[in-house]
Amino acid sequence: MRERGVFLLRMVVCALIALVVMIAPASAQPSERLVGGAVREGEIRLAGLLDGRRDKLKFDEGIAVSINDVAAVLDSAGRYSVDLPPSPYYTVTIEGDAIFDMVQTFGHAELIDPHCKCLSVPAIELVARKKDRIELFFGGDSMAGRRYFASRSDGLQVLNRETLAQDLDGLLAAIKPYWSESDITSINLESVVAASEPGPPAPKKYLFFTPPEAVHAFARAGIDHVSLGNNHTADYRAAGLATTIEALDSAGVAFSGAGMDIEQAEAASILPAGGRTVAIYGFVGWRGTWEPNQTATESKAGAAWGQSSVVERVTRRERKAGHIPIMQFHGNLEYSDRPSAMSLPRYRLAIEKGAPLVIGHHPHVTHGLELYRGGLIAHSLGNFMFDQDHPHTHNSFALKVWLEKGKFLRAEAVPINILDYRPVPATGGMRQASLKRLYWLSAEMGTRLMQSGGHAVVWRSTRGEAKVPCIDDPSTGLRLQAACIGPAHRNGRNIVPRGDFENTNFGEARDRYWRSYNAGLDFRRSSAGEGVLAVLPEDAAKPFYLFSQSYVRDIYATEFTLKARVRIPHDASVELFVKDRPLEGQAASRSHEGEKVAGTSVSGSEDWQEISLDFTRPVDPLSHENINVAGAARAFRPILRITYDDRTNASTSMLIDDFALIEWPEDAAQTDPAKAWLWTHRRTGTRVAASPPRIAVEPLEQPMR
Repeated sequence: MRERGVFLLRMVVCALIALVVMIAPASAQPSERLVGGAVREGEIRLAGLLDGRRDKLKFDEGIAVSINDVAAVLDSAGRYSVDLPPSPYYTVTIEGDAIFDMVQTFGHAELIDPHCKCLSVPAIELVARKKDRIELFFGGDSMAGRRYFASRSDGLQVLNRETLAQDLDGLLAAIKPYWSESDITSINLESVVAASEPGPPAPKKYLFFTPPEAVHAFARAGIDHVSLGNNHTADYRAAGLATTIEALDSAGVAFSGAGMDIEQAEAASILPAGGRTVAIYGFVGWRGTWEPNQTATESKAGAAWGQSSVVERVTRRERKAGHIPIMQFHGNLEYSDRPSAMSLPRYRLAIEKGAPLVIGHHPHVTHGLELYRGGLIAHSLGNFMFDQDHPHTHNSFALKVWLEKGKFLRAEAVPINILDYRPVPATGGMRQASLKRLYWLSAEMGTRLMQSGGHAVVWRSTRGEAKVPCIDDPSTGLRLQAACIGPAHRNGRNIVPRGDFENTNFGEARDRYWRSYNAGLDFRRSSAGEGVLAVLPEDAAKPFYLFSQSYVRDIYATEFTLKARVRIPHDASVELFVKDRPLEGQAASRSHEGEKVAGTSVSGSEDWQEISLDFTRPVDPLSHENINVAGAARAFRPILRITYDDRTNASTSMLIDDFALIEWPEDAAQTDPAKAWLWTHRRTGTRVAASPPRIAVEPLEQPMR
């Protein structure tokens, strides 16, 4: 982490020259943003800048800034600073009667600014409160069953029956401040609500039910509405839908998108907001292949089926009734990058018929934002509160949306990390992964995103050609851009962005992606606030293992490099094993057992050393049927086995940082503009070497602190 640069946050003003409209004045250098006297011993100064130019805000009229609940000094130019003890995270809260309150969270390491010997917070844009402006907040796929009640590797559970209410409140505690002042907050509840299986299950592989206490926790947290228009609403047929509606009514949480018959399913929730009424309706994109299927009819309970004719009818109906129609739609393909040919026209149809906003979900990963005929389409918000272990479902975002006079005005994507099955603010590599994906997939649809602090923003007036310069452009330090295509190098993608260990603990949440055998794991912070992973062998005379909780599934290639920095007390051998995801019916084996694919020796030292292990995997014949692409490797789990040469010494602490699993897609992907957003690393040469000499691997981005 010592070698890392500051991430895109510190360089936002200069970093987005060719991609975005600048938010902070170009002349505002970090040193110019410092206000206040000398820093007290044991504390560090955080300095930042508020941007109110678009709404001509005055900062000396009732606007207050606090960081970690400590009031900051704010001047009339929007510059603020506060002195605080170092902390892993800093939550910036901006409040005032004249503005919509803003909350952003940053990690210590991503704010380090050597130019001012302080922590430098990127400029945060404010939105003025005006008549006919309202703020809405949306989260993606959510549930609280299944693995929430299973024991973790440390023996603990996310949800415990004896402390259920408290535990459920804890699931939302980290992200709740982000919607506390919103007029309406809505999520997609992708689950039946019942204390136990409420009736005969549908003939499906995956069935979800969430305890009724969860919707009461939603209400306590300020969630006003849930969408039931999805493919899990009818997991337990009419009986399950009945218990779901009963629980929501009991908690006072509005719903739409499903019902005991088609009339109730197609009805919108009419909610007050800033003197107007918002009509939120929901749909699922398909009927389902099982019988009776998942959609409602005149005589059958289920979700509302979002056929184009129905989308048009209900949108016109709500507009004619004087409401602001907003559609939530459960469509597109699971784990896909882009909207499907079936869902895209339905989303656009709602905008054409008068909806200013369409919110999509179901893929469990995020899609881009599209400005379309004056409205905004969020094609997929990804997961919000879900128990999936797949690492690519953990980089997500929630969406704050402002409407003005019933029309789309502005949206702000809040990067989130699904940590311990709950949403927390994303920082470090997890923020990078969320924003980079969002910037590129939005740019493909002509949507130009801007930066506000650590969030991504789009205004209705910013549609236009969204050109993003390549990494070789010397005029910018962008971290969100793609690599230039050149004959002397090859681009790769880090599949494990959480390997900087900056976003591993947040309140009660703890990263469960990493597992070990014959060793304990501990997430630690240096005195400078940087995160590392400590691996503590239980018996240093035996090999010990570090591996991933789940299989890496979103694979595009057959060539890979595992990189990491290690600080190891003894001479040791480091071996890389790979465990392919078992096929259905294949016998299970222990998680840390696999096929050896690479290895190296490391000398004991108190200094950080880099390891780099190249390997290849065979093409998975079934890859075209999975979420990855045809011609790619099968999903696999990387496993590191470490063996100390001196097995008599009991000194055991080994530190790991900057863990990256890089894939190198084939040549066709290197020149495919649709894949440009993937690249995070570059190497010289063309193929992964099977044996030394090793290929040099350099970060595509500037190193990050």
